[in-house]
Amino acid sequence: MTTFAKYDIDGRVLFHGDVPESMIALQGDRVFVGDIDGRTHYVRDGHKHARPANPALLVGLDLTQLPMPCDVVINDKTYLCGEGRATLSFNLPGRYCVRVVAFPFLDANFEIQA
Repeated sequence: MTTFAKYDIDGRVLFHGDVPESMIALQGDRVFVGDIDGRTHYVRDGHKHARPANPALLVGLDLTQLPMPCDVVINDKTYLCGEGRATLSFNLPGRYCVRVVAFPFLDANFEIQA
């Protein structure tokens, strides 16, 4: 059996599986042959690469060094951000989980007590 992964045009691993080597050609375009974990790697030019660390920083309620564009996810609600910084504000006190998502960067995760 041969391990493979299908990936999208941006290099995101969509799924992986095992097939007989004779069936690899039947898997279509954008196939990576070998082991790959899409949580930590992506495909560029047919080769596996480690996803880089996300440069986002949180100081107080200010997110800086945001990759552009990115999504800022607060407690599972997504906000599109097209600028390199964002100031967070909350209507209610509580704990908030903030995630900065910008592929191929790894997600940056923060927790805020407001």
